[in-house]
Amino acid sequence: MDRDERKDFLLEIGCEELPPGFIPEALQQLQRGIAALLGEQRLAFESSKAYATPRRLTLLVKGLAARQLHLQQKVKGPPLERAYDDAGAPTGALHGFARSQDLSPEALIVEKIKGVPYLFAVKELPGEAAETLLPEMLTRLIHGISFARPMYWQCKEDRFPRPVRWLLALYGEAAVRFTFAGVISGKKTFGHRFLSPGPFTVESIPGYFDCLERNRVLLDHEKRGRRIRQLLEEQAAAVGGRPLIDEALLEEVTFLVEYPAAVSGSFAREYLELPREVLITTMQVHQRYFPVLEKEGEALLPSFIGISNNLDHENIRRGYEKVLRARLADARFFYNEDRKEHLESYAAQLSGVIFHENLGTLAEKQERLINLVEKIGVHLGCSGELIWSARRAAQLAKADLVTRMVREFPELQGVMGREYALLSGEKPETAQAIAEQYRPRHPGDSVPVTLEGALLSLADRADTLSGCFAAGIQPTGSQDPYALRRQGQGIITILLEGGFELTPAALLDAALEQHTGIASLSLQRREELRGALHDFMTQRLRFALQEKGSSYDVIEAVLAVPYRSVAELFARAAALERHLQTALLKDLGAAYIRAANLARGAATGAVHPDRLIEPAEKELYRSLLQAEPLLDRALQQGDYRAALEQLGQLKEPIDLFFDQVMVMVEEENLRLNRLHLLAAVKVLFNRLADFALLQLGE
Repeated sequence: MDRDERKDFLLEIGCEELPPGFIPEALQQLQRGIAALLGEQRLAFESSKAYATPRRLTLLVKGLAARQLHLQQKVKGPPLERAYDDAGAPTGALHGFARSQDLSPEALIVEKIKGVPYLFAVKELPGEAAETLLPEMLTRLIHGISFARPMYWQCKEDRFPRPVRWLLALYGEAAVRFTFAGVISGKKTFGHRFLSPGPFTVESIPGYFDCLERNRVLLDHEKRGRRIRQLLEEQAAAVGGRPLIDEALLEEVTFLVEYPAAVSGSFAREYLELPREVLITTMQVHQRYFPVLEKEGEALLPSFIGISNNLDHENIRRGYEKVLRARLADARFFYNEDRKEHLESYAAQLSGVIFHENLGTLAEKQERLINLVEKIGVHLGCSGELIWSARRAAQLAKADLVTRMVREFPELQGVMGREYALLSGEKPETAQAIAEQYRPRHPGDSVPVTLEGALLSLADRADTLSGCFAAGIQPTGSQDPYALRRQGQGIITILLEGGFELTPAALLDAALEQHTGIASLSLQRREELRGALHDFMTQRLRFALQEKGSSYDVIEAVLAVPYRSVAELFARAAALERHLQTALLKDLGAAYIRAANLARGAATGAVHPDRLIEPAEKELYRSLLQAEPLLDRALQQGDYRAALEQLGQLKEPIDLFFDQVMVMVEEENLRLNRLHLLAAVKVLFNRLADFALLQLGE
């Protein structure tokens, strides 16, 4: 289709201010949705892009075709043998089919299906005009956007998180008329709510962008984000520092403003005596301000930068400073009051705080953590001193939850525990472990740096997971109110990055032991829970392996056999992935399947050398004995290429065995001995993976 026959298309959904967290997903849904609808309607287009401010979602489609692509429709008719009688004259079946398709009999064609000729009608369906199709498509597009907490407008089909105030839709310069939530689309848009509200009539798509720019709306959120970053750097440099930019906060602020303006403010230097995290959390989380650091260091300056959706004004600066001053004054009061007592005294108050109605108090959870960190530490061969520090951290881990500061600033849990532990004279390792117990908080977050912190974080997550399962709380579908999937993923991340010789199953088994008395678990129920927890963590492992780029068959192959640690499991998967299409792995897969198929169902048992009669079975046994220690050494060293090569040494003896040895002989001792030999070969292969599950191609 010629470019001249195409026009650009624009949609703007104007509404009350959207929550910033809703916008990124809505933008993705808009682009996915319009691509799917245009494809369904056979409307070609060049590109699409979505933009957003708090008050509008905008979609621009470049080069949208004026009409649908023509469609050739082929309709199957009666068999050819029924279309003509014995004399070769057309039958009623032929005429009836031709009439039903509004074609002459001569226009019908003949095609074969499985060797049988049939009549077919071929019709060219001209495409409809884009202007005709767009109204229904746009209604479907907006209805298809899902939000976490939608509201209903006019009817239950019209869902949107905030009231829709206007709709603008243009194809070229022509308005596209449709209705959503009682609002009829047209050519009107609005500028900045305070600086240039409008309304304004838009006559063309380039005019739309010009109109918004003139009326203080920076529509492109990517440009808006870059502009905010530039403003932050300029304002921070003006006070001799550099901005501390949290990327999540930057994205949030980007979707809070249409026309960003930086507002610099300051606070009393005496507040710098508060812990650094208290100041940062107060500014970033509670006020959405950006702290300012020294130009050549990490120390905070008594300054901040706010991003306003209005022109910079002295009243705005004073308002920002007043609100922050009050928050910092509260924080200093809570901090000073909390410091009057030892952290251990707060731990004593945990008996009055319910962790979960079926799992007891935080004091009971604390006791479980103390026992569990010791079990993990002993399993990993940690020193007695390190285990003592981890136990002490577990004893104080939840104490800060009852402090005034954390009650007011929940985001500081763990952080304030570390600060109060140091003030109370605890060892630095113990204090740091208290702070690290919640890491990783989210995907991409750092894991605990200290071993004590890793032990405590593993114990805390395992206790929560096993306890919730024991209490009948499990994630279902998209519902996970206790964030158990995140807890499980955190366990895998810590075990992987720490390289700990501990499996998720062993960890959760130990944690489940702690709940036996509290939850009154019967032996049968306990085994059911163990199975459910193991299945849950296996699914988390699948997800984590997929994130690392492993293919489905490799994941299933490595999970099908025992592993010592998560790090080892991931290393084996990566090695198999690298060699998946090599001749070596294909040869190994073929050899494994020959041995495993015959050994399937046979009981494992000792191979008796004195019962090996044929030279080929003796050679296979000799090769097996030779390969076993070399394979073990390669696996211990993590040299999986060498492990594959050692297994490769068995291919020729296996092939020779099957060429020259009859396994299923009548004499039972010989038959069982040969089956045991093949089972031993299978077990050796399974130290690396279940090769039968690998898709090795031809």
